[in-house]
Amino acid sequence: MTDHAEWTELRERRMAEPDAEEAYEAARIAFELRQTLRELRRRNGRVPRRRPTAGP
Repeated sequence: MTDHAEWTELRERRMAEPDAEEAYEAARIAFELRQTLRELRRRNGRVPRRRPTAGP
């Protein structure tokens, strides 16, 4: 089985669980809200600089 097929199967199993659709929708809305806020901040020149991450 390919990685894609494994992820597809996992997603199907998760989405079959009770309340999965509601949780997915809530996460989608939160993600879109954060993206909108970031874009508005970027337009106003108020996006904080990202901290450098430790390399390997």
